[in-house]
Amino acid sequence: MEERKIGLVPRVVMSGALGPKEYGLLLTDQRLIFVLEKASKAGVAAALGGVIGAAIAEAATQKREYVYADADPGTLARDEKNITVQNTSIQKLRMKRTMGGAYQMTVEYASDDGKARKLNGFLHPPQDMLAAKKAGGARTKVVLEEYAMKSQEALKLAVPPVVAMNSEWLS
Repeated sequence: MEERKIGLVPRVVMSGALGPKEYGLLLTDQRLIFVLEKASKAGVAAALGGVIGAAIAEAATQKREYVYADADPGTLARDEKNITVQNTSIQKLRMKRTMGGAYQMTVEYASDDGKARKLNGFLHPPQDMLAAKKAGGARTKVVLEEYAMKSQEALKLAVPPVVAMNSEWLS
């Protein structure tokens, strides 16, 4: 049976060893695939310091772009730069608004070796989407909330019903 694409969360930002990493989250009926879009090298800037460090870090930032409608989930899942979580291994999802007004998503799951794992990311709309909505008069707070709610709706459709029932969602 062919894997069915359920939805896409275009931008999830997670902490990385050398700085933030931006992922596109492809939701299928079998798994969540966090596709690495951009890996920052901000940690390099800190080590090198100053303007030169920042310039080198910016030049070293890796940006990859995928056309998700055409992308094969199996190919994306096999790329070791991406993070894949089988829907059957997910124990709980948690969506919450932070004190600063951002929206955080946590995925609790069991890895292939049975160990409990967590992925924490922040839901940030793509810059072009945010700019377009703000140009249309929307407040940033409203755009962030809409993005989080649409992301939540897609996640509810992608995960098994028992996971959706046991998860913590935004109201």
